[in-house]
Amino acid sequence: METGNSAQGKGSIASSTRVRSVEEYLSKVDQAFKLLCPESQTCELWFRGQPQAGFSLEPRIARKPLNPELEIIYLSKFKSMAIPYVQSLPSFPIPDGRAAYWHWLIMMQHYGIPTRLMDWSRDALTALFFAADQLPADKGKDAAVWLLNPVTLNKAFSFHSFVKPGYIPNLDEEVVDLLFGPNAQPKTKKPAAVIGPLNNPHIVAQRGVFTVFPKLKVLTPLNLFPDSSEYLAKIVIAADRVDFIKTQLTHYGITRIALFPEITEIANEIKIQVEQEGQLP
Repeated sequence: METGNSAQGKGSIASSTRVRSVEEYLSKVDQAFKLLCPESQTCELWFRGQPQAGFSLEPRIARKPLNPELEIIYLSKFKSMAIPYVQSLPSFPIPDGRAAYWHWLIMMQHYGIPTRLMDWSRDALTALFFAADQLPADKGKDAAVWLLNPVTLNKAFSFHSFVKPGYIPNLDEEVVDLLFGPNAQPKTKKPAAVIGPLNNPHIVAQRGVFTVFPKLKVLTPLNLFPDSSEYLAKIVIAADRVDFIKTQLTHYGITRIALFPEITEIANEIKIQVEQEGQLP
């Protein structure tokens, strides 16, 4: 397991073991709780799976050739084209007023449009699935799951004077808009841990939560902050065991259709089941 490196600012220290099974992974998760959680406090960790261990923790809109200034373009086009489909969802999820911006951004994030949000899960096995769900370009490379103590991260912010340091706000709270909204004047380069509305089936199934990055032209990856070792750890998954771990997760019911419960995934699920059942000639 790796932790953030406050000495060198590289986001990791020398790697120890690379996990080779779900059992080894869960053991490392337990170690991370001991590493990142104060003994005197009840602690929650968030998890993010990435198909390549070398990837930094930055939102998709910050990855070249994109840049955060494109957010307004993506948001405008998504709002224009998505409204007929949004209204066909079980309940109309977009409120009026200030909160509408964040609800739109969360919908964009979960349907693959680049934003300043970065997905995390409260479920360790969900994150492991996303690490193991590699595309052809990822094959042969180690994967990873990052672990975040959101309370420790949020001690950098004062969201309310009447709550303890480390409070995790909902995106609908006015203070989030003041610090991170479309018209905010950021006071720090650091992102914050936030909770969003459960406004689509993906976020519910994946137990989704977020880090939101400030509205800056250039974003600093979360693992590159000098104090990242205080709130981040990384578990590396051995490249030659990624497929085996994904098979293990299938045995435990952690599958793509379980995490993306919608009709567009049914075709893929049927294909997988037919192959696994040996139905093909």
